[in-house]
Amino acid sequence: MVSYRVFLFSSRLQNVFLNSLTLQVVVALVVGSLLSSTFKYHAKMFIIVLMSFLVLVVPIPLFLFKPRWPLNALVPGIVACAFIRLFGVEYEIRGQEHINVRNGGVVLLNHQSAIDIVMLSRLLREFRNIVPVVKKELFYVLPFGIASYLVGVVFIDRKNTASAKDVMKREAVAITKDHLKLAIFPEGTRHDNDTLLPFKKGSFHVAVDSQSIIQPVVVSKYHFLDHKRKRFGRGRVIIKILPEIATKGMTKADVNDLTERCQQLMQTEFDALSAEAKQYCHN
Repeated sequence: MVSYRVFLFSSRLQNVFLNSLTLQVVVALVVGSLLSSTFKYHAKMFIIVLMSFLVLVVPIPLFLFKPRWPLNALVPGIVACAFIRLFGVEYEIRGQEHINVRNGGVVLLNHQSAIDIVMLSRLLREFRNIVPVVKKELFYVLPFGIASYLVGVVFIDRKNTASAKDVMKREAVAITKDHLKLAIFPEGTRHDNDTLLPFKKGSFHVAVDSQSIIQPVVVSKYHFLDHKRKRFGRGRVIIKILPEIATKGMTKADVNDLTERCQQLMQTEFDALSAEAKQYCHN
């Protein structure tokens, strides 16, 4: 009798597995991750990007009640951070005392990977009024682009300089009027080098034109993530929010010096934070 019940339970379990594509995919990913570090890398990247897509897309109907509101992304961001923690990645935030939500401006961040989207969602909890500036092509990744638009993401056409400038001029008004902070990656593209790429000057022109603040935010190197060797381990990301830099009274003639100053400041902090974070990372 007992053996019959065990057989019946096993049969039912087998049927559930065979009829559930999601369960099959999850099991395949888990088994593959145990067998191959390269497979583990691709599986983690795929799941994290997919999760980031889903948590932002599912609540679209709710976003319609207050479109273009940055805090629409608050709950999806909390879910995303909790999810990525299951994969062994945790965030430590420092320098919250330097945030003034009444000041609009430009937030500068170094750019390392596609998973920076989760890091941005973590910063939203601290800044409250921060929106990322991204390339226009992402808007056409439907329905993710629509969801991004509804949470306030700013899209620019990097191939069309005139169009990009027009968009940033409009956002410069929002910086002053709505105390908005634009999150910009001044390097222009992601990389995993030890040295930050030369900063582009667009974000500095926006800050000077709006006579607002610049707030550098430095993210430690993702030592747990190696795109070249296809390794995705466990580790801690240290995010340090640096004091605001005022641009009041500055003109376009000051942009070059301001850019160089911020580059040097962020490189120094990046080196220090990355050295510290390395001890918490395992591939």
